[in-house]
Amino acid sequence: MKLFNSIVLAALCAMSLSISAELAVETPTTKTLPKEPSPHWMWVSDLNFFSMEAGKAYLMDGDSGQMMGMLSTGYFFASAVHSSDHSVIYSPETYLSRGTRGERTDVIAVYDPQTLAVTDEISIPAKRFSGVPVVGHTALSADDQFLATFNFTPAQSVSIIDAKAKKFLAEVETPGCAQVFQAGNRAFNMICGDGSMLTLKLSDSGEVETVRSEKFFDPRADMLDDKMDQIGDSWVFFAKSGTVHQVDMSNGEPKFLPTWSLFSPEQIADNWRLGGYQYATIHDATETLFVLVHRGDEFSHKAPGVDVWVYDMKQQKRRGMISLSHPATAIRVTQDDAPLLFTVDAEHSGAVVYDAMSGAHNLDIPEIGMNPLLMWSP
Repeated sequence: MKLFNSIVLAALCAMSLSISAELAVETPTTKTLPKEPSPHWMWVSDLNFFSMEAGKAYLMDGDSGQMMGMLSTGYFFASAVHSSDHSVIYSPETYLSRGTRGERTDVIAVYDPQTLAVTDEISIPAKRFSGVPVVGHTALSADDQFLATFNFTPAQSVSIIDAKAKKFLAEVETPGCAQVFQAGNRAFNMICGDGSMLTLKLSDSGEVETVRSEKFFDPRADMLDDKMDQIGDSWVFFAKSGTVHQVDMSNGEPKFLPTWSLFSPEQIADNWRLGGYQYATIHDATETLFVLVHRGDEFSHKAPGVDVWVYDMKQQKRRGMISLSHPATAIRVTQDDAPLLFTVDAEHSGAVVYDAMSGAHNLDIPEIGMNPLLMWSP
């Protein structure tokens, strides 16, 4: 028996050596992305619930389904912002000195969009909002000069950064007001708990003056949700009831446009609701609004959407529907003449890509990280 075992062991070792000899030596390769991004690329953020210190962002091609690159973005990652000329990516990030514990450091990481390499870091106060990602956590001024990052400790404030000089300028206390939205070259707006907006007006040197608006919604009667999207110089917000609040921010201070409703009284009675983490996206050129909907109770605002309802924003009417092959918690449309609609579900890896105009199911991308949440265009 010992002789037999020795013969078998020798045979297995010989086989292993033979197989090993046939393996080719892998040579690492790197690629540089084009200076102009494809209109069908999409960034997908991954909060990575089971290992939050290792957040990531994946750049996906909606035509091929291929991953074009990845950013390693640290603890409780939300999303990043791009300069208007696509030359810089700014990513608010948090790190702990011992990985899962230790001294906290918050930075704005500066990335090269072609190599995805970090080219610089801007230190900011260790107060950056950490929570389930929302669209308004960071904003870049229209002329790419200033960054504003929302802080929550739970005291609320905003860090102002000179993006071109790459330096932190000031922290502005904003009690009762949250999130931050671009409002032209020298202003940012925030939503406040009493139903008003707070405008942060900046001088060319970054000095800040604050102005409070009139109330434009009643938080006790119909609370505004923390999901929204931008069209031109306006931001579009949604109340729990499905009421649409469009706010023109072209002149810095907000101008509140007439409201309208996504749902008819019959649809409201049938419990149709908005739901998810990024449930609204707008195609600017055609003024087409896409929203995720589902049937549910008043506390189902995080529930995945089963359909996408499509609206003409000029007519303020629904004009179609996209039936989803899989429920989704986030959607994002590309901004070209043949737009694609990306969908992801925070509880399942992967994405689905549709033709945004026809609703046709184009392709499935089976694996994107652990918990894909927010999406944004390059």
